[in-house]
Amino acid sequence: MSAGESVTVDAPPKVNLRLLVGPVRPDGYHPLTTLMVALHGPADRVTVARADERRVTCPGIEGPANLAWAALDALEAEAGESLPPLAVDIGKVLPAQAGIGGGSSDAAATLMAADRLLGLHLGAERLERAAAAVGSDVPFFIRGGAQWATGRGEVLRPADAPPFECVIVAPGSGLSTAAVYAAFDALPAPPPDDAVPVPQSAAGLANWCRNDLWPAARSLDDSLEALHADLEAVGAAPALLCGSGSAMCAIAPDADAADGLADRITRARPGMQVLRAGFPGATAQPA
Repeated sequence: MSAGESVTVDAPPKVNLRLLVGPVRPDGYHPLTTLMVALHGPADRVTVARADERRVTCPGIEGPANLAWAALDALEAEAGESLPPLAVDIGKVLPAQAGIGGGSSDAAATLMAADRLLGLHLGAERLERAAAAVGSDVPFFIRGGAQWATGRGEVLRPADAPPFECVIVAPGSGLSTAAVYAAFDALPAPPPDDAVPVPQSAAGLANWCRNDLWPAARSLDDSLEALHADLEAVGAAPALLCGSGSAMCAIAPDADAADGLADRITRARPGMQVLRAGFPGATAQPA
C-alpha cells in the first residue's frame, strides 16, 4: 500500500437527458432506460485520509448514514481484506435530494480516492462492482462521460451525446426519490418509447429530452410547474427535471447563452441555488 496521507477527488453532478421508467417489478424496483451524462463545472470535493478510526463528515449527513460509509464497506468486501481506518471529508456544493446524483457521486469519489490512497489498484471493473453494491447510480460516476443505463440504472453502455451548456436550478426543498416513484405508480403509465436517435446538436435536445418522472414530481410539489414555466420563459431549451427532482436543468446551446440564462434565472428566482455546468460531448466507441 502507498504511504500517502490523503487523496482528494472531485464528485460531479449528472443529468438524465432521457429517463424512461417501466412499471414496478416484484422486487420493488422500476426498470429504467436512461441516458446519463456527467457534467463539468460545480462538484463536491471528497478527501479520504488515513485516520485512527473511520469517520465520514458531510454537512447534513454524517457517519454511517452517508453513502460514503457504505462505499468503504463495499471497497473492503471487493478487496477481500481488512482496510485501515479512513476519514472521509465531503465538501458539499451540490444540493441534496435534487436528482443530480450528489450522494452517489460522493460515494464513487470515495471509492476512487480510497483505492488510490491505499494503493489497491482494483481497476475500473472492480470499482464499478463495488459501486453497484452501494447504489444504482454509483457505478455511473466511476465511469463518467455519457452512458445508457438500464436495469435499475447499474447496467452501463457508452453513449453518444452532443455537447451542451446548462444551468442547474435547485429549489430550497428536495424531493424523496421513494415518494416520487410511489407517485409515479399511482399515475397513468407514460407513453411508449418513440426510439428517436440521440440528436447530434444541443438544439436537437429540446424535442428529444424526456423524463417520465416529471408528472409524479410536479404532483408532489406544484411549485415545480411554475419554476419550469419560468425557466422556459427566460430561454431554457428545454427545461428538464433532473432525475427524480427537485432540481431543474435548463439547457443552452453555448456558454454565452447559458451565462445569460443563469443571470436571468437568478434575477427571476432570487434565493434559489443556481449552478453553471456543461458537457463536452461524447461519442461511443465501437465494441
